[in-house]
Amino acid sequence: MKKKIWFALFAAAVVTNIAAWNSTAFCDWHIRFVFPVSVNTYGRMMSVFPFSVGEWMIAFGILLLAEALLLGLVRVFVRKDWVKKLCRGFYKGFAWILLAVFWIMTCNCFLLYHASPIDEKYMPEKTERGYTDKELAAVRDYIVTQLNGLTEQMERDEKGYLVYEDEINAGAIKAMQSLGNEYGQLSGYYPNAKTIHSSDFLSQEHMMGYYFPFSMEANYNKTMYVVNKPATICHELAHLKGFIYEDEANFIGFLACIGSDDLFFRYSGYMSVLSYVEKEFRDSVNHNASQYFEHPEIARSVYDDDLFLTAEAWEKVEEKAVIQTAAVKKASNQFTEATLKLNGVEDGMKSYSRVVQLLLKYYDGILY
Repeated sequence: MKKKIWFALFAAAVVTNIAAWNSTAFCDWHIRFVFPVSVNTYGRMMSVFPFSVGEWMIAFGILLLAEALLLGLVRVFVRKDWVKKLCRGFYKGFAWILLAVFWIMTCNCFLLYHASPIDEKYMPEKTERGYTDKELAAVRDYIVTQLNGLTEQMERDEKGYLVYEDEINAGAIKAMQSLGNEYGQLSGYYPNAKTIHSSDFLSQEHMMGYYFPFSMEANYNKTMYVVNKPATICHELAHLKGFIYEDEANFIGFLACIGSDDLFFRYSGYMSVLSYVEKEFRDSVNHNASQYFEHPEIARSVYDDDLFLTAEAWEKVEEKAVIQTAAVKKASNQFTEATLKLNGVEDGMKSYSRVVQLLLKYYDGILY
């Protein structure tokens, strides 16, 4: 009987995923009516813990997988009845855990990849609009001008690094809820984002944050340079509202931060998209220096702030590293690329840079 229930639930999960791949309306309905229940119940429950539950779940999962492999080897070489019973009981439990993970990932991650994109929901009149290099330059110049003005107002330490003493989590939630007044899907409850205990290893992956679908948590890298934290937290919180695509989360993180009354948040927001816009702009002028310098120059302090980690933080990370950073980053990139493509994101990690197209649509009617 239990086997039949397991296979029935597994089949239901498969059918649900097939439906998601073939029906945007079904996924939109799920995000509107079902997904918020997970955030408001399971997400609230996980928020009680001051540490990242998802991070410990991953550690537990790795240990469980290792145990499964070890018991498999023992079963091959030891033919005792008690070993047979132990293995049978363990693998039955293991199968139910895998089924639970499959269902959680389906509801809190896989279905989100097939919903309507943010521009169709909130900028439908601009979805078919094409943009020129002139309009790209206007967006780039505006962002650079904003950064150049804000950088002079930032508090810094004796080394010139940015300093921010206020509570970032509270500011991020306030910024996201404020944005929710305009983008309805973003309204409502948000749990506090949590730091990753293994942030040094996360730094080796060159990752700023993670959304854990199986614990409904937004997590961020505590080792990274402080300017990245507001936009990253808002980015990860966007995933908790059903925006799973990275370019959309980048865009939401940007909008939430630049809409804040906090100057540091605004600086973080503009900084979060600078590299994407700058790359597209340089390509548009074919890296021609004379054309490039006809536009506002990025202030030296803005360049200096455009860091993932400070030099001192990198030094500490490398000192404690068990595996070489290059190897960790390569493996992480391959995993992320494979995961995105498996969920239908054909351009993989390049999708992060699609935030530029969203910015062009957003500033349509504002800058041009």
